Amino acid sequence: MIRTNRIATFIAPALLAALSCLAPRAEAAEAGQVKSATDRAANWLIEQHKDGTFGKGDLRKKPGVVGLVVKSLCAHHQHYRESLGPFITEPVKYLLKCQKKDGSFADNGDDAGLATYHTAMAVQALVATENPKYAPNIEKARDYLLKCQSNEGAFGYQANARQGGDLSNTWWALVALKDANLNPKDDAWDKARVFITRCQDSKETNPDMVVKGCNDTGGAYYQPGHSEFGTEQGRGGSGPRPYGSMTAAAIEGYVLCGTKADAPELQQAIKWFNRNFRNDQNPGGGNAGYYYYTLAFARAMTAAGVDSIEIGGKQQRWCEVLADGLLKQQDKDGFFVNKESPKWMEDSPVLCTAYALQALNLCYKPLKAGAPKEAKAEEKKEEKKE
Repeated sequence: MIRTNRIATFIAPALLAALSCLAPRAEAAEAGQVKSATDRAANWLIEQHKDGTFGKGDLRKKPGVVGLVVKSLCAHHQHYRESLGPFITEPVKYLLKCQKKDGSFADNGDDAGLATYHTAMAVQALVATENPKYAPNIEKARDYLLKCQSNEGAFGYQANARQGGDLSNTWWALVALKDANLNPKDDAWDKARVFITRCQDSKETNPDMVVKGCNDTGGAYYQPGHSEFGTEQGRGGSGPRPYGSMTAAAIEGYVLCGTKADAPELQQAIKWFNRNFRNDQNPGGGNAGYYYYTLAFARAMTAAGVDSIEIGGKQQRWCEVLADGLLKQQDKDGFFVNKESPKWMEDSPVLCTAYALQALNLCYKPLKAGAPKEAKAEEKKEEKKE
C-alpha cells in the first residue's frame, strides 16, 4: 500500500456496505492450478526485468517495488536465487546501490518520504536470497527502521517523521524487523502491539474505546480513529470503517509481537473475517487495494496458523478460496492488474503481480501438503449431511 497521495480518497460508505454484504465466490482452487498460476506470474515478472529493475516508468526504480518482486520470486516453489540468473543478481545489486548511509533504501528520485516502505521491502528481499554477505546491509536497515518508530509504537513513513505512524507502515516494518532477527525481547515489539490495539474496533482491548463509542467488530483500520474508507454506522454509533487489508495486517502484527494465540484482540480480528471475508474484493474497501489485501490476508492466516474460516456458514480452507479468487483475475499472459481501482498504485501490473505471486506462493504450500486430518474429517461429516 505504497502511497503517492497523502490525501485520503473516500468511497461512499453506503456503497461499500452494500458491496461487503455480497457473498464471495467460494469455489476451491487445486494445488496444480495454483502451481501453474505461480509459474506464469513468475515468468511474466522475469520477462519484465531490465538493468536491475522491473517494468516501465518511474515506479520500476523504486527499491520497494524491486524488493517486492525479488521476494516474490525467491519465495516461489522454484526457489529462485542469485545463482539462477541476472533477474535476481542484478536487482539485488540495484537494491544495494539504493541503500543510504543511514541504512535506509531510496532511489535518487523524490521518494525519501517512503523510506520505511522501501527499506522494509528491501530487507525482505535481501533476507530471502539467503546470502550471508548481505548481513551488514540488513543490520544497518534494521537499525534505521527502529528509528522510524514513534513513542506511541507506530512506524511512520520515515525516521523522525512529523506525521503520525499508521498500521500499514507498522506492519511492514515489523515483518522486516522479524526477518532481520530483531531480539524478541526488544521493547519495539511491545510498543507496536499497543499501537495495533488502538487501530482495532474492539471495546475489550482498544484503550481509546474506553471513552469513545465503537461497533466492536474486531476489524482494524489505518490509524487510531481513522479509516481510509470513511465511517460506518453500527450498534455503537458512527466509527471508522474496518477493512480487510488492515485487519489482516493487525493479525500478523499481533503474531510478530508475540501475542498469544488465544488473546482476545487476535481472536476478534480472525473472527472478523468469518463475517466479512471476500476473495474478489478488499472487504470494507471494495476494489481498492485488492492485491495488497490478498497478500496481507495470506500472510495473516499463515502467521496465525489458521487453516479454515467460515464462509457462508461453512468452514472452508482459506488457501483454496483465496487462490480461486486470484486465479479468476490472472491475465492470459500471466500478470495481474487492478482494472477497477488505481488506488495505491494498483494500476501497475508489476506491483499487482508481485503481490499476487506472494499470496499464491503462500496458498500453494498448504494446498500441496493437503488438508489437515481435522479438516478432512469435517469434510466427510458435511458430505454425509448432504
